Amino acid sequence: MKFADIPSRVFACRVKRSDSGAEALPQGPVLSVDLCPTRPDEFALRVRDSLMFVRPVSDADTRFLNKELAGGRAALAYLGSPAADGSVEMQIAFFTGECLDMGAVEVAADEYVEQEYKRKFHRALSGKKLYEALAERCSYIHGDQRFFFVLAGPAVDHALLPEIEDRAGEGIEGSEEGVNEGWISKGDNAPPLESTSNRPEPTRKNSFCIVGDGIRFVATEAVRPDGKAIYIVTRLTRIRAEPDRALRLARGRLTFTDWTRAGQIHVLAKAQMAALASEEGSYLKKWEEFVYIESELVLARARRFGAIEYCDMTPTRERTVRIRIAQASESALEALADGDVESVEVIDELPEYLKNADLTFAEFAGVIERQAEDEAFRGKQANQRKDAKPHYDVVEYDPLERTLTLATENMPAAGRLILSLAGHIAQIKRRLFARKAILEGRSANPELGLLIEEKGVIARIRPPGRIRPLTAFVREKVFRNAPTERQIEAIEIALNTPDIALIQGPPGTGKTTVIAAIIERLNEIADKRGRSFRGSVLLTGLQHDAVENMIERISLNGLPVPKYGRRSGREEDDFGAFERKVHEWCRERATALRAKIPRLTEIQRERDVTDRCLQYLEWPTRALAIQIAKSIANLDIFIIGEELSRRAAHLARRLSLEEQLNARCHPLLEAVRRLRHRAEAFCDDGPEQAGAAIEDLRDLLNKDERDLLLRASFWRKEDGTPPFLSDLARLKKRLLSRFSSPPMFRVEKQNDELVALVKETITRLRTNGVSTKDAKAAALSEFLAELESDPYGMVDAVSDYAYAFAATCQQSVNRQMQWQKGIATDDPAMEFRKIEYEYVIVDEAARVTPPDLMVAMAQGRRIILVGDHRQLPHIIDEAVARQMDAGEAGRRESEWLKKSMFAYLFSERLKKLEDADGIPRRITLDTQYRMHPLLGEFVSRNFYERFDSSEAFGSGRPESDFTHNLADTGGRPAVWLEVPAAKGRHRREGTSWKRPAEATAIAQRLRDWLESKEGQDLSFGVISFYKAQSELMEQQMRSFDAGRNRLRIGTVDSFQGMEFDVVILSMVRTMPESWKPRCNDEEVQARELFGHLCLYNRLNVAMSRQKKLLVVAGDPGLLRHDLAVKYIPGLVDFYQLCQHHGRVLPCR
Repeated sequence: MKFADIPSRVFACRVKRSDSGAEALPQGPVLSVDLCPTRPDEFALRVRDSLMFVRPVSDADTRFLNKELAGGRAALAYLGSPAADGSVEMQIAFFTGECLDMGAVEVAADEYVEQEYKRKFHRALSGKKLYEALAERCSYIHGDQRFFFVLAGPAVDHALLPEIEDRAGEGIEGSEEGVNEGWISKGDNAPPLESTSNRPEPTRKNSFCIVGDGIRFVATEAVRPDGKAIYIVTRLTRIRAEPDRALRLARGRLTFTDWTRAGQIHVLAKAQMAALASEEGSYLKKWEEFVYIESELVLARARRFGAIEYCDMTPTRERTVRIRIAQASESALEALADGDVESVEVIDELPEYLKNADLTFAEFAGVIERQAEDEAFRGKQANQRKDAKPHYDVVEYDPLERTLTLATENMPAAGRLILSLAGHIAQIKRRLFARKAILEGRSANPELGLLIEEKGVIARIRPPGRIRPLTAFVREKVFRNAPTERQIEAIEIALNTPDIALIQGPPGTGKTTVIAAIIERLNEIADKRGRSFRGSVLLTGLQHDAVENMIERISLNGLPVPKYGRRSGREEDDFGAFERKVHEWCRERATALRAKIPRLTEIQRERDVTDRCLQYLEWPTRALAIQIAKSIANLDIFIIGEELSRRAAHLARRLSLEEQLNARCHPLLEAVRRLRHRAEAFCDDGPEQAGAAIEDLRDLLNKDERDLLLRASFWRKEDGTPPFLSDLARLKKRLLSRFSSPPMFRVEKQNDELVALVKETITRLRTNGVSTKDAKAAALSEFLAELESDPYGMVDAVSDYAYAFAATCQQSVNRQMQWQKGIATDDPAMEFRKIEYEYVIVDEAARVTPPDLMVAMAQGRRIILVGDHRQLPHIIDEAVARQMDAGEAGRRESEWLKKSMFAYLFSERLKKLEDADGIPRRITLDTQYRMHPLLGEFVSRNFYERFDSSEAFGSGRPESDFTHNLADTGGRPAVWLEVPAAKGRHRREGTSWKRPAEATAIAQRLRDWLESKEGQDLSFGVISFYKAQSELMEQQMRSFDAGRNRLRIGTVDSFQGMEFDVVILSMVRTMPESWKPRCNDEEVQARELFGHLCLYNRLNVAMSRQKKLLVVAGDPGLLRHDLAVKYIPGLVDFYQLCQHHGRVLPCR
């Protein structure tokens, strides 16, 4: 095997010698490449017996090598292609993890190997020649050392499958095998029985995979009849030369021999394989179980709905169809009536999960995976995609008529419908394949699984070269206030992390600004030499709003960041904010260009004339001819000359006249035909008809023609026969000819006079035009034309040059993103093996469930998670939590599930990694700029310092920035609006709670403040933990119009990331009358008394949205209960804060 045949990704760059040695860099293998701590941005190469220092020609290559070599990954390097400037090309193949020392590995071969090698490579070899051919394909000699390449552990799973011939090998050039050989039975692929009597089935634990030049096979541990343990070849496959991220570099001598003569497995190789094949840790396994249970519930819901039969499909005027349900189960009708069905799909036959009620999700997932692989294979062979089954959104269900309205214009007239699982299955696929890629080491960072798992051991990290956190350009562009030390440190940690970095951003600490600074610095240092620059960074989050908020302030290389994917319920891809931003960007650039270079208007006029002229020569039309003549007439007379300008103006008038005549030909002709030029007829009514003709044809006659008709109109009968009748006859004939429509041609003929004018104009413009004299302005004129006339083309152009892409976590691997990354695959599993970003930055990462977060993380070579685990947590299905409660681990398991991956990494896993290698990966921003310092101190004290003193933060702005004069507040930042229980207690509303007395008190205060002069420039947010209460307050404020656009009312879940001048929090809960606990469990008692108020992270969000004033409305009596200090300490502290430093207001 040659270096070029190594089945790994190879990085190439040009390097020059940077030491004082006179000897040129030799061509050939490099024994080692290392960082040089004493020589920044240089690398030590051990070549033969010499140590040489080199520096890459490109700074971007230097930064890349610094990061890659710092990760401690095994690598092989080669020098070649010397150039005249003294540089040589250095190629480096990187592998997952450190190099494995395997010693001597002897692998046995038998008749199966002979048969498969002949079938796949069309060469009949046996014995020693076969063993040598295998060794040549699978071994690589580098200097004086021998290497081979292996897959082991979870990464070997796909190679172990016996029933499917590896499809990557099908259709290889020169192969005689076709589509029909894509599937073979287990028996067809099994080695002959005489060599396998004592050999177990290949598994992850007893096998590893060796990958060579166009070949791959599984080496399985087997026991010979004499009791010796050997490795024997199974699952031999021909493969394409595609890099595999999970590939490991193994040092050792690989040989092949007859299975009867194979030696005992070397103890070193056995130990290495045992370590690699060990079971994965518990973290990924637990979340896999969560996904399976969640998906089981989805299957159960689909089974309850079952299949319904419909008929009488009728289109409506609203671009929908209405169908009548002929037969359905009660549960299906109930689900439709309750509005629980989002979409349905038409089926020809029942899907497997409806046929087989005992089918578990794990089995269903296997079906999904096999179908995906099969569809990808069939699609690849037929060079086509398989169209997805259409599904229809439910618009309305009428239970009385049993009719269902669906959002489509057409569908089969009758048939069967099932609950559509298209969205769920797409989500399931992404989650499963992301986890699989991470587990197998095939994610963009092959060690991601080890980084996540609590007991994972990653390769030894070497200190890389440091990237400066800020430059003057980024500092000035991004920061409104001077950056804090902690913000600068956060940027430095993110830029220099070898793998993953977490930034905790308490409320108002500027995490969005930090993200903007990080992406600006990455863009600044990026290698912009080729297409690899495009889409180097993924900006993502859980929801579309979070992603749009993140990219709103970011402009890279003067371009906005494109966002892909669509919101639920939208038919088209939802560029949304990105499209609007591009259109706004186009307008701004066009306005700025026109203001800066006034000559652009003249250049555009010249270019417009030229383009129209060339268009006319190719495809002449009367309308275009008029436009061209007018445009030429309007050109600068100093460019085209006075004579040409006059001719153009005259031609424009004549062509316009002809065009008008075409439109008015009938009445004009009638006026001409009524002219009398015979003596008898003229004596009858000649003067009257001449006068009428003057009125109808006034603008279309020249002076002589008008004078003749005027003379005729005044002629008297007593004057005898007019002497001008012959002139009148000639005029009538001339006017009839003028006003008659010209003959129509299928292709309009060119106007010869205009063609001559056009050619002369083009010559003059090319000689004297402004665009000819000012090439720079001419280029800018072209750009201006694109800005103003093709905004959608500019959207595509911006995408083509975008350094970063944006999408939600789930939609970051959809087909549109694959297309943007230049990846064409129908295999969902391959999405995560091919889509790759240098950095993946996740905002609001604490709100993303681990299965969805892994979808994004699997794509990043380096990952930056930004969020706050002290605010809103990720959302998990409570039904799943209850089901896991019922398992062996009980309630402790569901509590563990509620902990986000961000929290787990921040408080546990990354702390251990930092202790092990000393590389900082976590940081908490420590200065807030959003709110009054008194309120900032309150939030820090109650929701951060209470849990970890290192998470405390201060305030970066003075109190004077947050002044207000709202009535009854005394300008204080903290107010408690007392609504005692005596005014009315809270009561249940369905599954929620509401308190009308509290809603009324809040509405009264809001009206006063919104109408007041002091509140006219302030924004207001009203937050409740209960949907029923927020709906009640919304209802009370509905009739109030003053300042309504400055007010937002809702539950706490919709407020994270927002800010208002004034926030009012509605407690809802009151102290029950004569309350007695139902049990002795203190936590249960607290939940019964305080409800959602016990959830500190939600309380944190609710009490940190304000800038100037925070108001809590509620019953202070609730705070006097013995459990309040322990379970709602934040509210107790705020009440005390209001008593000492704020105001306590009575309700009216």
